[in-house]
Amino acid sequence: MNKVDLHLHTSLSDGLMNPEDVVALAKQNKCKVIAITDHELSNNYEQLEKKYDINIIPGIEFNTSVSNLHLLGYGITDFEKLDEKMTELRKLNEVICIEVIEKLRNDGFDVSVEKLKEYLYKIKLDCNILDKRKLVKYLMHMGYSSSIVDTYNKLIGKGQKYYISNIKLNPKEIIELVGLCGGRTVLAHPNTITNDNEELQIYINELKDYGLFGIEVINSKMKLNQIEYYQYIAKKFNLLETFGSDFHNPTSDSIGLEIDSEKVEKIYDSLVLKKRL
Repeated sequence: MNKVDLHLHTSLSDGLMNPEDVVALAKQNKCKVIAITDHELSNNYEQLEKKYDINIIPGIEFNTSVSNLHLLGYGITDFEKLDEKMTELRKLNEVICIEVIEKLRNDGFDVSVEKLKEYLYKIKLDCNILDKRKLVKYLMHMGYSSSIVDTYNKLIGKGQKYYISNIKLNPKEIIELVGLCGGRTVLAHPNTITNDNEELQIYINELKDYGLFGIEVINSKMKLNQIEYYQYIAKKFNLLETFGSDFHNPTSDSIGLEIDSEKVEKIYDSLVLKKRL
């Protein structure tokens, strides 16, 4: 058995720890293979890989245009091409973030573009392009909400007064983009899409036609019967099984899942060495 975790978030998106601290914690927890999968952002972590002597698969998570359907990209090799597309998308969504800020400010919230940038600078986060995840950190800091989930549920999430929808790529566009950047795409936490098994298979059949390569069969938010079903789905559709904690918060989430060594090797071969299933 080996420990693996292919679904980790850092403070660069909606996690609470910086990338190096996440890698250090994964090493401390004796993980053999990990992937940092920040939202709409992928970095090359070769230096951290060498420093901590741990295998880090380049990763990214996408919110798609389909509600609650997220895709994970792994094994990216052309970071420049991916970053160009993601920067373009982030700039479009910065406009939306600023609109949300204005709605909050008009209702008396102590927030502005300048104050948000000042806060981000203090906590050493990039303030060149603003987004809702950075705004969430500020709102929590100001005491307007107690957690990431609370911020969305009370203030800026779907159905709330200050919600404005982000611009998102559709699943086909994402799978094609990941492929063009040298990577492969995996369906994240399928339990968030639908609890209807037949409906899920319809989704997966369509995604498979676009080039879907794998499915996350274990995630910290899944129940045992769901895990067993997703393992069945992986076999039925000849998809790679992946495993992740969906780590965000060190006080509530843990890093590392005990997985059969052969499966860990298969993941590394398929996503890094690019062998077919």
